[in-house]
Amino acid sequence: TKALGECRDRFTISRTVSDRLRRFNQLDSTPLYPPPPLAGRYWFDGFGDFLLFAGRLDRLKRVDLLIEALAHTPKDVRLKIAGRGPLEGSLRALAETRGVASRVDFLGFVSDDELLTLLATARAAVYTPVNEDYGYVTLEAFLSGKTLITTNDTGGVLEFATSESGFIAEPTAQSLGAAMTEAWNTPIARLREMADVGRRKV
Repeated sequence: TKALGECRDRFTISRTVSDRLRRFNQLDSTPLYPPPPLAGRYWFDGFGDFLLFAGRLDRLKRVDLLIEALAHTPKDVRLKIAGRGPLEGSLRALAETRGVASRVDFLGFVSDDELLTLLATARAAVYTPVNEDYGYVTLEAFLSGKTLITTNDTGGVLEFATSESGFIAEPTAQSLGAAMTEAWNTPIARLREMADVGRRKV
C-alpha cells in the first residue's frame, strides 16, 4: 500500500482489479484493458457442433463444474477442452464417472492457429473461472463472433459478458447445464445477434 500509494498514477487490467485495490488498500486506479494476445487475427466461420473451453486445467478455472454441468444437458451437447494443467487426470476420471466422457474432447495444448480455428467454429464459448482478474477468453469469443456461457461470480468476465451478449448462470451444475442447453438450442440468428453485442463492447 505504501509503495503503490507513492505512484502518481495507477492502472489495472480491469475494473475488478481496481475494485480490489480500493477495497483492500484504499487506493484509486484506472482500468486499462489490454487487448487479447492474438488481436487482429480472430475470425468467424459459422456455429459448429461443440462448446469450447480454453484455458489452464486448474482449480480456479472450474473445469470440473463444466463437466458436472454437461451431465445436465441433452446427449447431443459436446464440449471441447483446449488446455493442459494439473487436474487433467482427475477431470478425465470425472467425465467417466458422470457418463459424459464420450461427449468431452480433451485437446491438450493447442497452437495459436488451432485456437483461432476452434474459436471460429465453436457454437459458443464457455468460461467459468472464480472471480477472474480479466479473462481473455471472453474477448476472444466475442471477437470470433461467438457468445459466452458463464456464471455470475466470474469477476472481470462480467465486465464484458452480459445477459444481452451471453448466458449467465448460477455457479451450480444444474444452472450451468441449463444455460449450456439454452445456448445449444438458441437459433443461429439469435446467437449472432448476441455475439455482435459482445463484439461491439469489446
